[in-house]
Amino acid sequence: MPDASGINVLAYHWVDPDPGHRLRQWGVTPEEFEAQMTALDEGGYKVLSLDEVFQVVRGERVSPPKAVALTFDDGYRGLLDHAVPVLERFGFRAAFFLVSDRVGETNAWDARHGDAPRALMSWDEAAGLVARGMEIGAHSRTHPFLPDLPDRALEDEVRRSKKTIEDRLGQSVRFFAYPHGLFDERCRRSVRAAGYAGACSSEPGGNGRETDPFALRRTEISCHDSVRSFAFKARTGYGVRRWVGARIREMFSRRSPVVREVAR
Repeated sequence: MPDASGINVLAYHWVDPDPGHRLRQWGVTPEEFEAQMTALDEGGYKVLSLDEVFQVVRGERVSPPKAVALTFDDGYRGLLDHAVPVLERFGFRAAFFLVSDRVGETNAWDARHGDAPRALMSWDEAAGLVARGMEIGAHSRTHPFLPDLPDRALEDEVRRSKKTIEDRLGQSVRFFAYPHGLFDERCRRSVRAAGYAGACSSEPGGNGRETDPFALRRTEISCHDSVRSFAFKARTGYGVRRWVGARIREMFSRRSPVVREVAR
């Protein structure tokens, strides 16, 4: 199996006995999650914090072999019952990205899809994660499509999310995750100007010294992943189809100068 270049950051949303219907692809069951964490443990993976990933990207430390990081977007309350105990059993740390103005409420931004709302953890529960050694990041104030916002609203979503979480939890927030995985150069500049150390995208692949810290790559884990496909993602940073496509593009880009020379 091919290796990726750099650290693979694995992205989750909810871990729940009911992954949902129209949004099912964003969830995994507790049984699937436990099998995936077992695969990391038995596979000899080193689970890094996002801060450690950032140090590797900045060239401040060398990545250990077979390194991954774990992230959870939105801050679902069910993670406290179905994910955190499993993480602690294996000694794994993870980063949880909170939607600051929706803490203690539900994922209202997904209501248009028709699935039942999912409860989000409270501030006290988020503080409990910090006490248990987990990282907390920001995921905007209300989970909008950031590239669609005018400048002032964009800055408000990015800056106030950071400030609110820092005020409520009493610790620095260093990392941001772009809602829906969407960002452009304007969003990137706003996140950097707000004082974050880095930000997570939804573009798959590994993270190394050449990676933009404000476009850290992440690999989405979904209900469709078997233990085998999960292992492939943990190793390469891609699903099988995306990996094959990337390799084909790489192969043709290397061959293209020869083809042009022959054409002349």
